[in-house]
Parts: sequence; C-alpha cells; structure tokens
Amino acid sequence: MSRYNRVNLDGKSVTETRTVAAALLPGTFATIASDEFAAAATVSGRMYLMHPANHQGLTITEATPLGDSGVGEYVEDGRELAVLVPAGTYEKDTPIALGTAGKGKIGVEGTDVILGYSQDEVTLAGDDFIRVRFRYVAA
Repeated sequence: MSRYNRVNLDGKSVTETRTVAAALLPGTFATIASDEFAAAATVSGRMYLMHPANHQGLTITEATPLGDSGVGEYVEDGRELAVLVPAGTYEKDTPIALGTAGKGKIGVEGTDVILGYSQDEVTLAGDDFIRVRFRYVAA
C-alpha cells in the first residue's frame, strides 16, 4: 500500500492531458515530446508529475498503459506534490533530484539539479511516495 493515494497534495490543480509514449507510473517526472508524455531523462523545459489514472480505474501503484490518456501535474515553484522515490531515509529538507525512470532521488547540492525538498521524515523499504515542495526552475 502506498503512503499517498494522490499526487496533487496542495489542492491546486494545473494539468495537461496527453497520451503516454510508454507506461508511466504515478509520481514520476515526465516531459512532452511529439505531443505525448514521456519519462523525463533530464531536467529540461516544462516538467510534469504523472497522476494516477483514476479515470481508467487504476490506482496510484499502477502505471498508465502505453498509448492511454495520462494526466500530468505542472511542476512549479512552491507546489507540494507526491513524488515516487526509491528506498532510503528522507528527512525534512532532503534535496530531491531527477533519478532513473523518471523517479525522484536524493540529490546532492552543487552536483545535481535540485527540483525541491522533502517535506516528510520517513525511511522507505522500497519505492514509495514522499511529499516534495518544489523550487523548480527550468534548465
């Protein structure tokens, strides 16, 4: 069971809807390429955080299937969203950067592009969600 059941945690909803170029998990970072959502490989341009495909009967632990409609939440300065991250210890203000497969990861100030900071204090045994406050600036 996931720690969160939705991505939008701040009550503000600013989204885009597109088909997905590959199966995308909720809480992962995406960009738009050829008018489709694709997993973000680098921090560049406008970035989105994928929502669960509730409109298709899927939960926050299930990927939006290839070719289906996906909803991406705008990653903007000051927003608080649930980000899928790997196992680890996250403390308040742990820097979060872009990891593999569009997931977040613990970032290193001065080395990684820091997208935001953890607002949770938790040790995760596997992939799960943490609340992140963004300070995102397009690269």
